[in-house]
Amino acid sequence: MTVPETKKVLEICQSAANGDDDARRKLMELLFDRIHRTASYLADNLEEAEDLAQAACMEVLAYIGTFRGESSLNYWADRVTMFTASKVLSKKARRQRILDNTYQPPGQAQAVDELAEQTEIRSRLARLLRKLKYSHREVLLLRYVDGYTITEAASLCGIPVETARGRVKKGRAILKRKVMTDPLLKEWIEEWVQ
Repeated sequence: MTVPETKKVLEICQSAANGDDDARRKLMELLFDRIHRTASYLADNLEEAEDLAQAACMEVLAYIGTFRGESSLNYWADRVTMFTASKVLSKKARRQRILDNTYQPPGQAQAVDELAEQTEIRSRLARLLRKLKYSHREVLLLRYVDGYTITEAASLCGIPVETARGRVKKGRAILKRKVMTDPLLKEWIEEWVQ
């Protein structure tokens, strides 16, 4: 980002922090797609992703006054999103443990929609990614979807670099095994590598 662009972003952030509705809209135009994409990878299903994205957007708007421009706005928003996701998903896991001990909901058959091949591949990859432990999923998402370095991903997660590196390695290995058991994804990977 150039200096004038950075100054303009800071002005939008400051106006949003002061309650300017137009600035808040502009801020969400800048960040919503990124927040929503991150939430869709972290959540267990689309409904949860919508809720998570909404919660993260509310946190961004609530704390935008703390953004000082020392890092990029995207980086700052990713930190807020990851923190929000961790908080929301931890609370969900606690509730689920309580429910599991008191009530077992009946199994629900998932309806399979006909999707275009590319959408189906993304959906299957996201589903497999969501099956990973949260600690592996968040680092893989930051590293390979958002394009952060290991050092940046570790900082966003609040963990040591070596821990992040280990989680990426283990998460990739687990994800690769899962991908290779899915015929469509296996075929896609083989075509993509060639």
